[in-house]
Amino acid sequence: MKSNLEDFVREHQKEIRSDPVFRGKVQRMCQLIGVDPLVSRKGYMAELLGVGDFYCELGIQIIDICVATRSVNGGMIDLDDLRQRLIRKRIKGSEPIVEDDVKRAISQLKPLKSGYRIVSFGNRKMVQSVAREMNPDNSTVLALAQYTCKFTVEDVCIGVGWDIDRIRSCIDDMLRSGVIWVDDYDAVKPEYWVPAFFSQMSGSSLGI
Repeated sequence: MKSNLEDFVREHQKEIRSDPVFRGKVQRMCQLIGVDPLVSRKGYMAELLGVGDFYCELGIQIIDICVATRSVNGGMIDLDDLRQRLIRKRIKGSEPIVEDDVKRAISQLKPLKSGYRIVSFGNRKMVQSVAREMNPDNSTVLALAQYTCKFTVEDVCIGVGWDIDRIRSCIDDMLRSGVIWVDDYDAVKPEYWVPAFFSQMSGSSLGI
């Protein structure tokens, strides 16, 4: 079966490299028969698929973008925002990329032990690029803000029923790490914004 797969890959190399959907299907087919194209026979299948250098290059670009935006988003970036930035960053004529490509490239960064992983808050998929464990309280509050990009103490109190001390502790933790920003124009009822969520908001939704 593996021999037949290698023959198939050789015959369809060009399509695999140019069509991200087809590339994903072939990679899933590899997994079904127990072949990891990125490690198989010291990269032999990766070479056939044309994905070894591709994911290495993509991983380096992911690191560049995450490091460049870390001071703004606290080390979290929306997965689709990252993909769009990668598309703009890549040389014209490079292989097209889809979400699955980004996920696979991130999985190859694990040996760096620098925190690169995909996390979810409600329906939002985010790429975390710092070695920090997001505790359950942080995740719960961020999920409340997934559509509005912001929240108040009152929102959390109504949404999950926590006491003020627990909410304040959670907010202080995220402020220290840079995951959220505070807009204290209204000193009585400050708003807390999640910059990593901004990419999915329209100008009108943000009030600008």
